[in-house]
Amino acid sequence: RLVKMASFEEVCACCAPIEPPNRITRVEPKTFLANERTFLNWLSMSVTLGSIASALVAFGKTNASQAGAIQIMSNVLVITAICFCVYAMNTFFWRRRRIRRKDEGSFDDPYGPLALAMVLLISLATTFASGVVKLFENEYVKTTYFSLSPK
Repeated sequence: RLVKMASFEEVCACCAPIEPPNRITRVEPKTFLANERTFLNWLSMSVTLGSIASALVAFGKTNASQAGAIQIMSNVLVITAICFCVYAMNTFFWRRRRIRRKDEGSFDDPYGPLALAMVLLISLATTFASGVVKLFENEYVKTTYFSLSPK
């Protein structure tokens, strides 16, 4: 006579697959507000970069000798500000969709802020390099600080 062997799940009830309970997840209003607050903070940074770029354009019109470098700096900062706006909008809508669907899991973006920090670093380095190049092209700076003849 054959004896039926019990399955592992029958012997050890603690290891049996657990079905998730059918419960309603409540989303607090503060979650929506936190998402909006984060969105507004990113937009604030974007507006700050755009304002600096506008100020550089206004300064470049009064200083004709450095107009080319200032135009490059302001263009780079405007592109960076646009990147910040696009990222902020994309992240806001992504989180809002996940909140409304009541998705489980993490709502953070580990790579987006790092990428934006790199874009900002590159834009500031480009701005600095452009300013230094224009500074060394100035004839007064060349003759005063970098002349090889003794005074």
